[in-house]
Amino acid sequence: MSLKEAIIVNWRDSKTYVGHENAIVWPILSASSDDNSDISCCLQHIGGFARHSMQGRKNSDSHAHTNAEQYYYILSGEGEVVIGDERHKVREGSVTYFPPNTPHQYLNENTDTWAEHLIITFAVERHGSSQRILNWRDATPTFGVHGDAVTWHLLESVDETEPSTNQPCLLTSYYLARQAVIRGKASDYHVHDDKEQVYYILEGHGLVITDGLVRRVSEGDTIYLPRGVGHQIINEDYDGWLSYLVVS
Repeated sequence: MSLKEAIIVNWRDSKTYVGHENAIVWPILSASSDDNSDISCCLQHIGGFARHSMQGRKNSDSHAHTNAEQYYYILSGEGEVVIGDERHKVREGSVTYFPPNTPHQYLNENTDTWAEHLIITFAVERHGSSQRILNWRDATPTFGVHGDAVTWHLLESVDETEPSTNQPCLLTSYYLARQAVIRGKASDYHVHDDKEQVYYILEGHGLVITDGLVRRVSEGDTIYLPRGVGHQIINEDYDGWLSYLVVS
């Protein structure tokens, strides 16, 4: 299914299943397919966008993706991610990047608390990158690129000629960023003719304008933006930061 207009879905409306042994999976958006007319099957460049939840005292399986790169964004909880033979502690706001053929596993075995994270996947036709682990709080905020939105650049392409981070690792994806707008402020209205994007609302509520259509969004909403669709985020009356991820 190919779309020429933005769609908005919430992860809570996805049909869930259990995957990777113990993870409860919400497949929020998936790749476009001629055999599936579901509106969530819309991605043209991005391979998949899902949310995983795992109860305490459980782990996922260890696995690798031969022809895909993948990264996690930790939404809640504190656990560990195994990459190859190394264990790394993660918490809310952590980002972990797995190049192709990299074994990885999420461990939530040492707590009774649920762990939740987003999984973003891109098919690749090349190799030659390395793992990354960081937290958005480690990034330097920038201002003025998109109106009144504050941006934290997290991951970016290995082909970036003027990198804005020290994390140029992505083989197919363009970048991952976190943005936020304070009450009464907004991002600029802009268009990307060369890339599709997905926005995921992390915190707060507000308005999104897409090609002149105004809609309300709140935590858990996922906004799919095809190429050429103008868009803007507005924090109209949320008393705090309206925060969201930008996957491109």
